[in-house]
Amino acid sequence: MIVNPQVPLHRLILSLSEALDFVHPNVADHQQRVAYIATNLARRLGFRGQDLLDVFHAAALHDIGVIGAENRIKLVHLGDLEKMHWHAEAGFNLLKTNPLFARPAEIIRYHHAVWANGTRAKGTGQDVPLACHIIALADAVERWIERDKPVLRQAKPLVEKAVALSGEQFHPECVAAFRQVAGTEAFWLDATSPRIYSVLLGQVDWPVLTIDEVTLNPIAEVFARIVDAASPWTAVHSAGVAATAVALATRLNFSPRELHLMRAAGYLHDLGKLTVPTRILDKPDRLTEDEFVPIRAHTYYTFRILDTIGGMPQISEWAAFHHERLDGKGYPFHHTADDLTLGSRIMAVADVFTALTEDRPYRAAMSSQGSLDVLRSLAEKGGVDAEVVRTLANDHDGIDTARRGAQATYAEGQHQLGRLMGRPTAQCAVA
Repeated sequence: MIVNPQVPLHRLILSLSEALDFVHPNVADHQQRVAYIATNLARRLGFRGQDLLDVFHAAALHDIGVIGAENRIKLVHLGDLEKMHWHAEAGFNLLKTNPLFARPAEIIRYHHAVWANGTRAKGTGQDVPLACHIIALADAVERWIERDKPVLRQAKPLVEKAVALSGEQFHPECVAAFRQVAGTEAFWLDATSPRIYSVLLGQVDWPVLTIDEVTLNPIAEVFARIVDAASPWTAVHSAGVAATAVALATRLNFSPRELHLMRAAGYLHDLGKLTVPTRILDKPDRLTEDEFVPIRAHTYYTFRILDTIGGMPQISEWAAFHHERLDGKGYPFHHTADDLTLGSRIMAVADVFTALTEDRPYRAAMSSQGSLDVLRSLAEKGGVDAEVVRTLANDHDGIDTARRGAQATYAEGQHQLGRLMGRPTAQCAVA
């Protein structure tokens, strides 16, 4: 009997939260640190069970709507909130239709709520939940902490700063709870611990998530949208890779269970690109050697992020090894044919085929037939699997139609993200 793998939901959330913040030393672990502070405040305020879980999930993903590495640094490290006001609404829109995160999405929507002595306690005509005010305070406290100074020397001034802003900026009940939890050294040392991931594991009774199409693929698609929206040139890329990979795997007799794992791997294959600056993704000229370094590293981070979650070895390998080559000349692990499963080989072909059929700042999109010719050449040189390329060639029109349809549907959501950001995110031409 084949049983779908199970992973603790919090490990999935924490690993993806970590991926979002892995762009700068002064941003690293921001959301996890906010989750620790917010969870302690919520527990002090009487939150229990699902309500406490909702606060944790919202805090761990509160900046999920921040698109692009540079924007994340501006928001968290520089505190440039005015220029980034759209991110809370973007986060709400990314998560609101996911059954697991519909309630946290409402919290994320107003996580920068200002109390203003109760006069601004509403958002779009409805009461702002107390959970939003909890995260607003936790987020501010985490950003106030100076990472290059001992946190215990900062504790008293930070509490005094929050108290001074009670009523005007922050909900008084939240500030009162903060004064109580901030009274121990352990609170501050935990909140700034380099092992914050481990600290959070003991905070709540965590549910277990069954990895199936219903639960995993919607989460994977959310993160694909964030990765893709960082550049208009890759705005629909992950959807194309996922659809192409599933179409190839179907023709190579993968089981229905393996197909939904393949779709998730396609959505997550570029997760490590969250670490790549947008200026590199959008550069119209050939990259310098230094600029290519984060590109060569992105699949490494995809693998480590997914591997940390645990319970998903197939997804981790299929997603992360798409730049490996059969001849060992790929990156980042330099695996050879003996190391690369059929799923990984399918993903490599799907990625090349999809990328070549999309515009890039340094070239126009190739025709799908032209992309097929490039893949045949790569197969002859030992780069990609010849049988997978033949499978693509044998039903080229059917597979290409699946890719186009998936990208067209996906583009609608990307346009919505772009409107929230005030710039286009889905201009990528598809051949």
